Parts: sequence; structure tokens; C-alpha cells
Amino acid sequence: MALIQQDLVPGSGDQLLTFDTETNLQWLNLTVTAGRSYQEIIGGFGRFTTTYGFQYADGTQIGELCGHAGITKGLTEPALTPSPNDTKNHRGTEILQNFMNGKFLVGSVVHSRGIMRPPAPPPNVPMPILGPIHLFLNLLDPILSHTESEGPTASPQVGDPEIGSYLVRVRPAAATGRKPPVRRTPQKKRPSPKPRNTGRRRYE
Repeated sequence: MALIQQDLVPGSGDQLLTFDTETNLQWLNLTVTAGRSYQEIIGGFGRFTTTYGFQYADGTQIGELCGHAGITKGLTEPALTPSPNDTKNHRGTEILQNFMNGKFLVGSVVHSRGIMRPPAPPPNVPMPILGPIHLFLNLLDPILSHTESEGPTASPQVGDPEIGSYLVRVRPAAATGRKPPVRRTPQKKRPSPKPRNTGRRRYE
């Protein structure tokens, strides 16, 4: 599997990142931003979009993340139609929810919802239109586990405790464990010492 849990603060054990080895992208845990509006996140809440270098993921990036977890239903095939991939899709949904968190239970279905990068708003619309990506993990009927885009259902200005934000960044170079090459300054050659004049004459 291409997904690995990592720490946001190195060595802290916080496990707030999901690293996708196939894309070299790190994803922030949804629970960290749950209840915070788009405007709050863009405005610097938690320093995620400033100090930590995250940005809102677009639909293509989220689709790749889901696909690498093994999710297919609602992405590359119909959401609610029985499929040979039902078991794989159900397991992939469970894996991604466990990695990204943001989970809440309604009846027998585990839900997780996150805002993606909004498209440019239409003319005369002052605010971006936000559409969460919604993962459904049906604990009783795996055939019904799926993913869907909800359309414009989230307010840019008002947070929802059940909705986080899909924030992503390229894995920092320092996190790869590779040390940057050391640049060595070439040393100047020292001039050869001149013969010392002892003051003695040579007589023949």
C-alpha cells in the first residue's frame, strides 16, 4: 500500500499526516480542521497554510489519494452498483478513514467529509462555492460503501463540526532523511617557502 502515517511535528508521535509514497504528498488529518471554515483555514488557522506550507487539495489530488487507498466506487465506477471490487473498495474506505480520521457514526455508517479546493466563483458571486468530498463506510453492507462529491453544501464562512479540510503539501526535503550536499570551498594553494638567506658567503 502506498499510504504511511507520519508525524506533523517530527518525533512527537502525533500521527497527523498521511504520506502517499506514489505522489510524494503529505495530507493533514481531517479532525485537525473539523469545524473550521474555509475562511479560517485560508486566514491562517493553526498556521497550516503558512508555517506548515499546506494548501487546499483539488478534486484530482483527492481522487488519486482515494485510488491509492483502494477506493473505486463513486470514482472509477458507479457508487451503489454491486461490483467485483466491493470488498477492495470497502477495505480501502476503511483504511483511508483510519488514516485521515474526521470520522463520525450515523447508524451503521461511518462518515468522513472534507472540503476541497473551490473553483473560481462565477461572476457576481463574492464567495467561493465549496463542495465536500464524502466517504461512506457501511458496516453492515460493504456493497454500499462509496465516495461522492456533495456539491455546494458547505459555507465558506461558517464551520461545520462534521467537515474538515483536505489540506496537502509536497513532502519537505528534510523529511526524506537525505542530507543536502555539502559545498566545499576550494582551498588556495600556499606559495612554496623561499630559501632563507643565512648571511654566509661561499668562498671557492
